[in-house]
Amino acid sequence: MSIANLEDFNFPSDEISSEMANIALNNIQQGIMITNKHNQIIYLNQKFEDITGYTFNELKGKTPKKLQSGIQEFSFYEKMKKVVIQTGKWEGELWNRTKSGEVVLQSMTIIAIKNENNEIVNFIGIFSDILNNRTIQKEYLHHVTYYDLLTSLPNRFLFEKRVVASLKQSSQSKKPFAIIYFQLENFTEINQQHGFLFGDILLKRTATRLNNITSDTNLVTRWSGTEFAWIIENFDSLEVIKDEISKFADKIGERILVNGIEVNLEARFGVSIYPKDGETVSSLLSKANAAMNRARKDKSVIQFYEANMGKPSNFFIMELELKRAIKEEQFELYYQPLISVETNKLVGFEALIRWNHPTEGLISPVKFIPLAEQSGLIIEIGNLVFRKACIQLSDWKKRGFTDIKISVNLSMNQFKDQYLVENIMNIIEETGVSANDIGIELTESSLIDNMEETTLKLHQLKHLGFYIAVDDFGTGYSSLGYLIDFPINRIKIDRSFIKAMSHNQKIKAIVSAINTMAKTMEIEVVAEGIETKDQLKLVQKLNCNLVQGYLFDRPLSALEAEQKWLINNI
Repeated sequence: MSIANLEDFNFPSDEISSEMANIALNNIQQGIMITNKHNQIIYLNQKFEDITGYTFNELKGKTPKKLQSGIQEFSFYEKMKKVVIQTGKWEGELWNRTKSGEVVLQSMTIIAIKNENNEIVNFIGIFSDILNNRTIQKEYLHHVTYYDLLTSLPNRFLFEKRVVASLKQSSQSKKPFAIIYFQLENFTEINQQHGFLFGDILLKRTATRLNNITSDTNLVTRWSGTEFAWIIENFDSLEVIKDEISKFADKIGERILVNGIEVNLEARFGVSIYPKDGETVSSLLSKANAAMNRARKDKSVIQFYEANMGKPSNFFIMELELKRAIKEEQFELYYQPLISVETNKLVGFEALIRWNHPTEGLISPVKFIPLAEQSGLIIEIGNLVFRKACIQLSDWKKRGFTDIKISVNLSMNQFKDQYLVENIMNIIEETGVSANDIGIELTESSLIDNMEETTLKLHQLKHLGFYIAVDDFGTGYSSLGYLIDFPINRIKIDRSFIKAMSHNQKIKAIVSAINTMAKTMEIEVVAEGIETKDQLKLVQKLNCNLVQGYLFDRPLSALEAEQKWLINNI
């Protein structure tokens, strides 16, 4: 390794040359990584390269996020960062991903280096592999994939696999099984009163109690937070289920002593039965959840699902299925052409997401995006969409379709994500596409929420080369001020304006004014929702730059878009 690695890092002692320091660091058995105060990598030693497969030139200037495996949640890294900043040091274990894609468990120490003004100027990361034995590593990885890290109970992924297996077995044997969904009723109050550490210990001890009384043929899992799911097989009557639940309720209700403090927990249980209440994982879980909610409302311990409880929560069903869809990449992109008004030729596509559900077929984003926003899954879905669009663009470019551009929509919550720009940069680097060929579309409400943060992010994206578009212009705040403050390249006039123009002169005048203003500011104008030739003639007279709508084509699969618009245009 060349001592050029140390070009941006000066050791504090005049008696140690960079060459001597480099020799020393390259001959220890731990990986060393040094970053600047912005967490950008400025030094790696030889052992780091041996462990990760990355060279210094590949990671120089990037952040350690490049190594993240996806196993630890976002909150894990936030806590790590907080500890380092507050105490100057963090020690622990985490899973990282090597250049080859292998996931490895590593022991890590992070040290914050401060100057004479007590300001952090560098971070040093020291790490080594814990599990060099591949068999042990695979076993550990299996554990963190299918078991809850806090309680060591099976997690929802293993539970779903078990229920699917039970469905197959019961469909042949014709024997029923029960799904029980339950929640620790008073845990939140205890947690707030005594603290999160107390709450974690309480959950661990409760989980141990439940695991000790669960038979080998049944399975209890921590679903999320204070909610649990449980499957019971091989029962002769509902009385058996009631007896089993009563044992659980009694065990949960027994006093627990934590750090000298005695507490008692309560739980409410909801039950659904296969095949009476459903024949899929999601339907059985949702009905057990509905029964539990009725038990909570009635303050009863056990409630079996009944039809008069009403329709189970679509939120619960779809959230479960959305998480599976992300994991299995069930989302597809469809591409709607953008046409130049002047030349009547294709200039690009807008990438639009569709959910290719295994049983329901293609589902419109109108049905699942609001839930994704509410549940926080929109960030994962948004990153998936952006990556898929970049991969498709890269493929088209490699096959000779060099003039094509793709625009991608970002939701409000995705735009608020503090790692948005970094995530986008990483995807651009990984896929090898140019930011100049990608448009980012945002709604007006996304822009107005936090003006200072919005301005910073938009200028960062603009500096990288992306062109910025405001979608559904005229339906939100419509503040002309942000057109001046923000680096906007394109505005898209909402389809409701286009539809009303032919019979509403005021709307027509507004669209005309928007075009005149945009032309003066050198902003392109896109007319959305063009469905008739009369609408096209109107927007041509008003000097819109681009048009989009069913008059030209519906959203198409990548293959259809290629055959119909790219190959035919060569």
